[in-house]
Amino acid sequence: MERVDLVFKSVLLFFGGLFSILADNFGLLFAILIVVQIVDFITGTIASIKEGKGLRSSIGITGFSKKVVTLLIIGVFYLIEINLFGSNISGDAVAAVYVGLELLSITENAGRMGVYIHPKITQMITILKGDDKAEGLNDDKNIS
Repeated sequence: MERVDLVFKSVLLFFGGLFSILADNFGLLFAILIVVQIVDFITGTIASIKEGKGLRSSIGITGFSKKVVTLLIIGVFYLIEINLFGSNISGDAVAAVYVGLELLSITENAGRMGVYIHPKITQMITILKGDDKAEGLNDDKNIS
């Protein structure tokens, strides 16, 4: 492999073209969602290795399958909306919600890896996950 730069450029060309096609046909948020899902999968894998849990193909395949099904549902939503109504506003809204959820997951994975996460962010994630055991949420003093 004397021309590593050629391989690198080819990979960039492929993924850049794919991103462009997805952004043009479905919307920018759908393409961003795919990138964020890949980052989440990678950070989750790194966090599992760091925690000493190792890699389990069944867990990895399950997580990957959920991401693919999410993309299929949103993709079908986009196709229906684009063909029936000529817009993709609702599809972008649904994709934006999933981007937010993936960003929460990436933040949790970073915390599992030992990256410093500010306590307010940790508390916000706990609240968003619906965990009533969040610090200070069950104190009688907080009830007005």
